[in-house]
Amino acid sequence: MGGIDFRLLGPLEVRVRGESVRVPGAAERALLALLLLAGRHAVPATTLVDQLWGSAELPVDPMNALQLRVSKLRRSLSAHGEDVVVRDGVGYRMDVDPDAVDVQRFVGAVRRGRALARVREATGAVRALGEYDAAFRLWRGDPLIDFVTHEWAAIEATRLSQMRLAALAERAEIGLGIGRHGEVIADLGPLVASEPTQERLVGLLITALYRDGRQTEALEVFARTRAVLDDELGLEPSAELRALHQRVLRQDPRLDPAPASAEAAASSQPAGNIPAEVTPLVGRADELSSMGELLGSTRLLTLVGPGGAGKTALSLALARSRTSAYPGGASVVGLAAVTADGDVVLAVADALGVPLDGAAHGSQASTRLVSYLARRELLLVLDNCEHVIDAAARLAVEILAGCPRVTIMATSREALAVPGEVQVTVAPLAVPPVGTAPERVLSYPAAELFVQRAAAVRRGFRLDDSDLVAVARVVTALDGMPLALELAAARASSLSPTELADRLADRFALLRGGARTADARHRALRATVDWSHTLLTGPEQVLFRRMAVFHGGWTLDAAEAVAAGPGVERNQVLDLLGRLVDQSMVIAEPGLPTRYRMLQTLQQYADEQLETAGERDDVAARHAGWFRELAETAEDSLRGRGQRLTLRRLRTEQSNLRAALAWLGADPSRLEERLLLAGALGWFWHLGRHIEGRAILRGLPGEGGSPAARARALQAVSLVERPRACLVHPSSRCEEAARTSLALFSEIGDARRAAVSRVLLAVQGVTGVDPDGSERLLEEAEQQFSRDDDVWGRAVVAFVRLETFLKAGDEDRALPAGRAAADAFRALDDPWGLSAVLYHLGWGLRQLGRYTEAVPVLEEAIAVAASADLHNTVQWALADLGIAHVHLGHPGSARRCFDRARSASE
Repeated sequence: MGGIDFRLLGPLEVRVRGESVRVPGAAERALLALLLLAGRHAVPATTLVDQLWGSAELPVDPMNALQLRVSKLRRSLSAHGEDVVVRDGVGYRMDVDPDAVDVQRFVGAVRRGRALARVREATGAVRALGEYDAAFRLWRGDPLIDFVTHEWAAIEATRLSQMRLAALAERAEIGLGIGRHGEVIADLGPLVASEPTQERLVGLLITALYRDGRQTEALEVFARTRAVLDDELGLEPSAELRALHQRVLRQDPRLDPAPASAEAAASSQPAGNIPAEVTPLVGRADELSSMGELLGSTRLLTLVGPGGAGKTALSLALARSRTSAYPGGASVVGLAAVTADGDVVLAVADALGVPLDGAAHGSQASTRLVSYLARRELLLVLDNCEHVIDAAARLAVEILAGCPRVTIMATSREALAVPGEVQVTVAPLAVPPVGTAPERVLSYPAAELFVQRAAAVRRGFRLDDSDLVAVARVVTALDGMPLALELAAARASSLSPTELADRLADRFALLRGGARTADARHRALRATVDWSHTLLTGPEQVLFRRMAVFHGGWTLDAAEAVAAGPGVERNQVLDLLGRLVDQSMVIAEPGLPTRYRMLQTLQQYADEQLETAGERDDVAARHAGWFRELAETAEDSLRGRGQRLTLRRLRTEQSNLRAALAWLGADPSRLEERLLLAGALGWFWHLGRHIEGRAILRGLPGEGGSPAARARALQAVSLVERPRACLVHPSSRCEEAARTSLALFSEIGDARRAAVSRVLLAVQGVTGVDPDGSERLLEEAEQQFSRDDDVWGRAVVAFVRLETFLKAGDEDRALPAGRAAADAFRALDDPWGLSAVLYHLGWGLRQLGRYTEAVPVLEEAIAVAASADLHNTVQWALADLGIAHVHLGHPGSARRCFDRARSASE
């Protein structure tokens, strides 16, 4: 550990080279705690804002407020020679060794203790006790006690406290295993007295007292616990604790200490058939820890996830780590080869060695199995339940009801959906985000797994920076799915990482040839997905393949519009989509609205199925039609109160909009639809996507399409081609497009859109050329907006007049026009219009030498633009605000503005 030490397990304390230093400010201390809890991982700025404030007390400019807290925290630590708070992407992180944080040291010590506890030699147990004791010595009080009013702190404190209780129980189990009953009693006695409802700890204390020859005290502990549970919770002790009580009463020999000799200890190892670990499990330490704790509190744990996510490997590793907790050990039953529901019971009986002499299929076999398990205490792993899900669920219910000391862990693509089940989703391994530096790629579990497995098949496997970038491409394209990563790594014997990455467009042909000992469906990526696909019903398969047309996810409304057709009715989509989520073929992402997406591998498979079914063009046409309607509806919503929500929706759907434009562009007969979609997106592109909009609009043919469609596309050109992305910046190219669109709209009688083109054409008056003509255009547009009761249109007219008058030096008319425009946009809650007008008004005040008046106007422009992610306006307004501060003699404030402007462009 270096010269700095952070302590969160009790009151927050920072020590530098042994001396305690204070971090001033409760806000900065909370920020420090949040960053420390994340370890070396960056915390996004948006997450920090949500955690530190919450919606009820959110400042006007939350990002600015966060930057101020970061700056104060940096200064506080830098004053002691420690510059450890760093910007990382869109967030911040602490650049400190994990051992510099007591929480990380605690977690590390507990994990080392758990690993040592699995070593069979007695020295491993003794060393494990030392690690646990070192972990407990770090606690100085309740964790994060300084932040009890923060929700995030309460959640983290609960997590840490539960981990400490679990570790205390593990330490006690180890102590009992090597005969240190007195130590266990000393450790658990006071704890159970203060936490009498912690039944696992109560049971360990009862066992220790019994083994120490203190049977009466053991029975008294049980009696006190039963009384507390009844008085405080109205509950009986658990079946496990009641069973232990009966064993103590009858002095059951199974409560006696384990044999002392190594030979005896080996002979008393729990039974079971869990295979030994062949290759280490990578990137699942947190899951093993949390699921291990769950196994101590539930009797049915189901690991749910898509094929190839690593459910089997995780369940076996978990079973190995928990075998010693069950006198009957742990056994796994592989159900992949079972083809009939009636054979599930027989497969379980065979794996456990249950005698079935004279027993046949059906209830008699299940009755014999339940009878066999009724008096046993063991962990039963039911692996790969998805294709016999109903039979597996029925058997699980029978075992849970008739065998009170049996715990079941199941793996499946969908949950068993029975009472008492705890479901845990096994997600893919974390992959490096786009832009991750090469030296950090291997810090992500997906990349670590790939490289470990690749090194096993290729001697002298070495990686330079370009290889590491390619590894990041490979693991991201494969969604971090362990099976796909293992299959890809097997190809490393003959292909470089770059070659692998380049060939993943045909991943199903590339990724095959897995281990010969694996199930057939795990020897090739296609076989794994085929297995999942065959379990879907006909309508589910139809919906699954049609969802391949979406890019970047979709909503339920979109799915209903696009997927409905032969084989799937619109009113079926909700239920079918829910079934695909349940079966891990589709991922549901909570939000308003809920969004759905597929892993890339599943999407490619679904796309192949769509092509095979001959449905691609029909589904793509419905997809393009849906998103054209979305864009056309959004065009008006972007002008006024709905702007924030609509911007968020369109930004979310960008991948789908791009896909629709690309598909329409590939078919010359669909030029009309392409022009209409591009035209409808003009305002969206103007609000922050100018480069993309320019590229698409410049790629449109110069002729063709109806006058209405052509006019809308040209109006979009006049928007997105504006220099500096500014609506009131003149441009000959924009002038030409606006003039032609005005002529076309006038020709077809579209007065409303013609008024907008008049405003865009009138911007040329900012140059001082033909001011009368420009004003005439604005007056005509304003009259039409008044007829349409279009407040937004009139506000835009005032905006153009503001800029025209400012450039003409007409202060008397410019400032009233700007304030009127700002008031109108503010009333509309239009962040683009308000921030743009305020920026130009502030710029004008600065140009006029009215610096004191300019400052609050520019500050409001920055706050409004930042709230809507209008980064261009933020950057320009910050620069002008800095200049105003220079003129006011505030160099410090000016420097901060320029620094923020620079970071806004990064």
